[in-house]
Amino acid sequence: MNVADTPANRAMFGCTGTAEQDGEGAAPFPQVRIVALTARAGRAVLGAILGRARAGEQTLLARLVRRRPDLFAGRVTCFDRNFPGYDLITAILAAGGHVVARVKAGISLPAGPGGGWLPDGSRLTWLNAPSGKKEDRLPVRAAEHNVILPCGDGQEVSETCTLITTLLDHQAAPADAVRETYLTRWSASETTFGEDKATITGAGDRTSGPVLRSGSPRLVISEAWAWLTATQLVRASAAAALRSQAAAARALRRRSPRPGHRGRGILHRRLALHDPFHDILPGHGPSSSLDALAAAADAAARAALHTLTIPGRQRHSRRAQKARPKFPHATAAKKTVTGKPQVTVFAPGFS
Repeated sequence: MNVADTPANRAMFGCTGTAEQDGEGAAPFPQVRIVALTARAGRAVLGAILGRARAGEQTLLARLVRRRPDLFAGRVTCFDRNFPGYDLITAILAAGGHVVARVKAGISLPAGPGGGWLPDGSRLTWLNAPSGKKEDRLPVRAAEHNVILPCGDGQEVSETCTLITTLLDHQAAPADAVRETYLTRWSASETTFGEDKATITGAGDRTSGPVLRSGSPRLVISEAWAWLTATQLVRASAAAALRSQAAAARALRRRSPRPGHRGRGILHRRLALHDPFHDILPGHGPSSSLDALAAAADAAARAALHTLTIPGRQRHSRRAQKARPKFPHATAAKKTVTGKPQVTVFAPGFS
């Protein structure tokens, strides 16, 4: 995340993408690196850790595991091929969690006894320990699948992706489920970060993107946590709204035909936009009885009658035509306080 370009921020956080950290050859903005643990469902930020721009993502994640092991307990953590490592995966296992991760092509995954193949198409293998000892090897299960990627000019290329997981039971976690789990990583992390950055507006120009405004490192850290907290509160309020009685009413409306939306003539489009259930406040959900639903629809229809917009110059007014019209409703026009004609519209079923 870009931060304000001040000497204090450059000295504290540094920048990335250039050999120089300061001066003419440096990047235009210093940056703070944020490694966050996000939930796939709801995209909530469960935890995060901040560091310098050139701090390694693996280093920061390992530090987060040590500081907050409870964030990983009982969860399956998915990460990209830049993260897998013996020490990191071992720390997550020690915290009570499991891992699904993509591995690089250069990582050795030796075949187990008999090839290690399992009925679901995955195979048992291991990650070698830094000590080099056989007894310290970390058992994992590998699942491979092919993907077709576009390479330009209408051509396609096939690439083999290898996933590893610490879930060794192929019956509890089949290879297909492991692959589907990994595919959710992008929407759970990258999309979440993109949405969060989109909330920072009015800072920097269009080419620099979102920029934290604080000029001192201590305030940058406070602002970053305030930003993460605010986006988390927005998602929490959205989740609470989904669990409210208003959400239950909307679900009921989707499952059953909307009352009052048939045979209403001119009011059909109006009621479709101004449905009585759209304006229900949380905690004041409607009754599910048919009488209550019909009463709510009737009240909304009456309200819509009072809010119909009638243009001041009617097609069949005397000023618009030389001959007096023979349409009966034109005779019902009368002057109002403003001097504009008012027309009473009668719809079937309403008085």
